[in-house]
Amino acid sequence: MLRTFFKSDLPQIVAIEQAVHIAPWTEETFKACFQSGHHCFVVELDKKIIGFAISSAHSGECHVLNIGIAREYQHQGWGRKLLQHLLQQAKREGAGIAYLEVRRSNTRAISLYRKMHFHLVGERKNYYPTVSGQEDALVFAKSLHEEI
Repeated sequence: MLRTFFKSDLPQIVAIEQAVHIAPWTEETFKACFQSGHHCFVVELDKKIIGFAISSAHSGECHVLNIGIAREYQHQGWGRKLLQHLLQQAKREGAGIAYLEVRRSNTRAISLYRKMHFHLVGERKNYYPTVSGQEDALVFAKSLHEEI
């Protein structure tokens, strides 16, 4: 089930974040997103959170900030469903375009974004921290005027 993120979901979301991201967000970062009114959604199966997605929307633009799916549920379409849900919500609220950044090395996510008709529009040098330094981010955009 896709639903809105509740504060009580935070421990499970932080656990997923720490398990799947190289430089995970802190609990405080998630709290700030929640308190700022960002769109925060989760996938829940059998009362267990298996994934989350967070975006912000301002001035007709949506920015996908973070997506995480528990490892044992990856490659089952949950990331796509969460992203589609975020984009549909942004479109309903008047956003015309969505942006996101992704690690250059994250080929699985890049493949998903391309399948969902995101287009490469730029890059940010040394954007993401890594164990041994920094990694570039690729910036993708998608028009929300087309089918999501």
